[in-house]
Amino acid sequence: MDIPHSIILLWVPALFIAFGLFEILIIPFLDDNHRVVRRISVSVFILFSTLLIMLTYREVLNAPLVYRISHVFGKGIYFKIDLLNYTLMVFSGFMWFVVGIFSFKDIKKRERERTFYFFYVLTYISTIGTMMAGDLLSFFLFFEIMTFSSYALMVHYRGEKVLEAGKEYLYMGIIGGLFILSGILITSAYTQNYEWADLAEKLSTPGMTKYLVAGLFIAGFGVKAGMVPFHFWVPKVYKEAPICVNAVSSGVMTKVGAYGILRVATVVFPVVFSGIGASSKVLLETTANIGAVIIWLGIISMLAGVFLALIEGNMKKMLAYHSVSQMGYIIMGIGVAAYLGSDGARGFVGSIYHMINHGIFKALLFMVAGIVFFSTGETNMYKLGGLWRKKPFVAFLALIAVFGITGMPGFNGFISKSILHGSIVDAYQLGDPIFKYAELAFKLVSAGTVCSFIKFYGFIFLGKGDIEVKEGFRQLRMMVPMSILAAVTVIIGLWPSWILDNLLVPTATSFHYSTHFVEQHISNMDFWKTKDIVSSLITYAAGLGIFILGIKYHLFHMHLPKWLSAERVIYYSVTDLCEELPNLCVERYEKPMIFGDVIIYAILLTSILAYFIIARL
Repeated sequence: MDIPHSIILLWVPALFIAFGLFEILIIPFLDDNHRVVRRISVSVFILFSTLLIMLTYREVLNAPLVYRISHVFGKGIYFKIDLLNYTLMVFSGFMWFVVGIFSFKDIKKRERERTFYFFYVLTYISTIGTMMAGDLLSFFLFFEIMTFSSYALMVHYRGEKVLEAGKEYLYMGIIGGLFILSGILITSAYTQNYEWADLAEKLSTPGMTKYLVAGLFIAGFGVKAGMVPFHFWVPKVYKEAPICVNAVSSGVMTKVGAYGILRVATVVFPVVFSGIGASSKVLLETTANIGAVIIWLGIISMLAGVFLALIEGNMKKMLAYHSVSQMGYIIMGIGVAAYLGSDGARGFVGSIYHMINHGIFKALLFMVAGIVFFSTGETNMYKLGGLWRKKPFVAFLALIAVFGITGMPGFNGFISKSILHGSIVDAYQLGDPIFKYAELAFKLVSAGTVCSFIKFYGFIFLGKGDIEVKEGFRQLRMMVPMSILAAVTVIIGLWPSWILDNLLVPTATSFHYSTHFVEQHISNMDFWKTKDIVSSLITYAAGLGIFILGIKYHLFHMHLPKWLSAERVIYYSVTDLCEELPNLCVERYEKPMIFGDVIIYAILLTSILAYFIIARL
């Protein structure tokens, strides 16, 4: 091994943080006369750090790389690179780099550009730090930095509605962080340890504590992932945030929440229990029960997200609701990975693959929405139409993204959705038959997704719309990142085995999933079976049927009753409590205490005054 490569392996986290801090420090000193230098420096840093991580592949393939920085926060900071976070860190770096190129035009000529790129880099560093963290404390530290730094990106445009949406994002981020912190404190109280890998055995004691810990972690990470019922911040924030922020948030940051759930489901409550002894039965039952709950949480998110997307007219909010629905696919796969134990490899691999695929086609869809908005000034799909004539290349790229998210054979979404569909079939064939209903819901959501994007593409690009396109809007630079994402969507769809064989299959075997199951059902998986292609075409036909019915009976203009709003039940209840509780304490406790103090002081002063009067007599 050469010396430079050895140095990189020994100091990856330190080099990443050092260069990141250097980048953060120089951004404020690059004024508006050095915009180009600032943008290039941001892209170079992200590209360099991603390549730095990629250099560890050969070593990580053999065994995880562990780094400790002692004497920080008492116990030190612990970093670990294994095949799971390696895959997601490389994917995150790629997405941050591509979206960064798009942001050059998105943020150009807008105020506070320096502030934007400062927090853009800080959010990237904290995202990678969260994934690389090897213990709960380090994870929580970077996770909270990511929440607060991404808030600055979300409210970049300022304005009353933007700040209100940002406040909701921040509130929910804090609530999610408190859930996670509570889980960490309870876990540390029982285990006296913060490292992911050492928690399972000590949490195997009977009782409800282990379920409480799992519930707190899942709720906390579910907030960041946009999981139902914590999903309501997603459409509200995405409607007001910059397009490039929506792309990187939906493409990467929500995946951090899913990554946290995956870590809890496969490490804190592992799928294989060799060497744990008598506690193995308890852990097996615990992991299976937690997995079953996660499956249904994923199914509910899928159903709610696609239904809300179908009745939404604002294209940014519609894409936001589809982020909720697509995250439901991922969460469902994580649930299967936990529920089936060593036979849950298909859920494990499918969820990671869909994190990657969803990030790619959803970022492209948001960029398409951005081009449409910048060109027309309109986000209401029902007021658009006919843009394929004026924006033919954008329409072509949009069609690729639509085929990706709807699962058309030959595009990336078909690959990961096929694996995930196989995983839910495994759940009812190898587990409880009740998951047959989950598979039916899976098919219904897939048809609903097709219908929703027939609406999206049809109302925006097809028809005879006569909306004016702004003159002088230059989109050429934006076409570069969009073309990259479109190309990757097709490449993965046509050659899916490269990622499977080099990253996901080794990751599954490193997590001790059944080697026989992996080889039989994943390594040699044939994505071009006639049965699967016909099933996909049936899904498209069903989606078209739903679209025709929706148009005929005006179903896309429905409005849900307010009492069904999760935002009203959860967010406003919490904010009202936070606002009213101090007033309640003042009214019930502080005012009587003040009144009592006044009485005591009055009696005391009266007594002293009476004493002096009597003494003078």
